Amino acid sequence: MESDPVKEEVVVAQSVVGDDEIEELIKNLEEQCKINEKSGNFLEADKIYQRILELKKQGQQKKREILIARQKNEASDIETAYQEELKLHNAQWQEKLTLFKQSCKDAEDQLIKKQQNESETNKLSLEESLPIIPKHSPELLNLKRIQDTLVRNKEYKEAHYVQQQMIELEEKLKQTWGIDRDAKIQQNLAQLAKRQENEMASFKQKILSGAEELKKMRSAEYESLLKKYQNLRKELVITHKLEQNRFEGKHTTGCGTTRIDLNQSSRAIFNLRTPMSSRPATAAGDRSMMGSSSLKNLSSP
Repeated sequence: MESDPVKEEVVVAQSVVGDDEIEELIKNLEEQCKINEKSGNFLEADKIYQRILELKKQGQQKKREILIARQKNEASDIETAYQEELKLHNAQWQEKLTLFKQSCKDAEDQLIKKQQNESETNKLSLEESLPIIPKHSPELLNLKRIQDTLVRNKEYKEAHYVQQQMIELEEKLKQTWGIDRDAKIQQNLAQLAKRQENEMASFKQKILSGAEELKKMRSAEYESLLKKYQNLRKELVITHKLEQNRFEGKHTTGCGTTRIDLNQSSRAIFNLRTPMSSRPATAAGDRSMMGSSSLKNLSSP
């Protein structure tokens, strides 16, 4: 049984990868079709013509598969870029929050140490400024003058009696003075403790405000990132739809974009992107965040 050269060419065409080779094969078959047409061999011409249609259909199907595969790759590239940038976004913010928490802890430790030193210094100052032995009261000074007068007059028994009164009065004054002195010290320390409590409360409020500010900044960056990729996806969907319509020979509304324009538009989606992953995650960049107003004030509540 003789082999069909036309069918063999079709089989060969199915294994050909390049479009140029298929187009060349179709061109050869069209020439054969014309030759058979001129020679009146219409059945053979019809057979060749059917092969040409089959080749064109196969070529069109192959182009469609290539188009779909490329569009899937482009969509996958956007999703991959989004996931990578989102991962970097989360990692950078995790580092920023860690630095923020450490900065808050350091500032709180410094404030606690400052308040402890202040309390100790104030207590020592009070202890030194308030004498343990009270000053002589007017009553005690009066008894002292009486005693001196009695001694000068050689009235020793009366002087001894006054002396005993002075001793009893001094003991009584010491007991009273000790209670008053301790109460005065405790009152002063309590006032200082209240002021320090307010100082610590103000400091912690600044920490909460700083944390809230960082939360808003992170949310704003994420929303910006999400919106950027949503726009990229929408633009890519529109571009792919235009490509598919033009491939199917459908009318495209609008500007009548050519295939070259569509391809350039598709590539521009990737070339014009400026993801966070293209920015180096430097320590200096992280420290710049620590210079915000909420963090500057932590060390000076």
